[in-house]
Amino acid sequence: MFKQAKLALAATALAAATLPAMAAPLYINTGQDFLGEPVPNGSTNTTVFDQLGYSGTLATSIYLGSPATPGTQVVDTNIPLVMNSYGFSAGTKPTLSGGTASFSYPNAPAQTNIDSLNNPQNPLDLNGFVGGVGFPAYGFGNVGGLGGAWGLTYEYEIRGVTVDGDGDGVSDYVRYNSGTFKVFYQSAATDPNDGKEVLRLIVTGSDIQLTNLNVSGYVDYSENGSDPFVQNFFNSGDGLGSLYSNWLNNNISVSWVLDTNVDPPIPTPNQLWAASGGLIRQSTLDGSLVINVPEPGSLALAGLALAGLGFAQRRRALRK
Repeated sequence: MFKQAKLALAATALAAATLPAMAAPLYINTGQDFLGEPVPNGSTNTTVFDQLGYSGTLATSIYLGSPATPGTQVVDTNIPLVMNSYGFSAGTKPTLSGGTASFSYPNAPAQTNIDSLNNPQNPLDLNGFVGGVGFPAYGFGNVGGLGGAWGLTYEYEIRGVTVDGDGDGVSDYVRYNSGTFKVFYQSAATDPNDGKEVLRLIVTGSDIQLTNLNVSGYVDYSENGSDPFVQNFFNSGDGLGSLYSNWLNNNISVSWVLDTNVDPPIPTPNQLWAASGGLIRQSTLDGSLVINVPEPGSLALAGLALAGLGFAQRRRALRK
């Protein structure tokens, strides 16, 4: 009976932690009114939006064995140092099918940038946010000596294994279970906050639906949260405080989902190059990042469920 109670309470806690009643709207506070040209509006915030959008990401997937074999370890990254550690180099390479394919390092910022704040309430009030490609570039202009345009770039290294989803002994997709996705602020060289990591996302899992891959996890400020600029940067558009303040109250409370395309989920021989450290495929991805701040009630429910689980465990211990 106690085992059943424990499982039921654990399921309740898990359900509470993943309740759909989450607040996706966000805004960014740069600490500077970048709309100073031509007319300042007195606000250091962007309008409220609900996703960070990206397109044209050059994704490098490294398979430490045959992708067709279930359980093969996979590393996905856009970080040149990580790519190099597996024997990557740019150029035209022979593929397993006997043909050739072109491999290259990501072009920054065009293939490493957040290029849109999706679904803004006021598209004219992005407080100077730009994609950084073409005109205007990051830092263009002169607002308070900081330039008049800023943006966001990202780097990631996520790991997982290939999975046989239908029991035929052949891999059907990759399940990711660890890694990080980091977001950086980009502005003028004179901006003291230029290049700072403003968000770190910890990967805990993934699921795939047709050609869409959803990678998920929680927000982490344990390494960069001491900086006031970082603390105040991302905020709930529903008035639930900054992401940092929510993290401070509950370190796994702020969740996220990265939605991207992947086609095919497992690479074909004509896409794979046998580098010294693994089989490598490159592809371009489009997608979006949604960050969810929980309503206070959902956190309370999770707390009650976990408290109940602890109570059941204590009662079981007393009966031994």
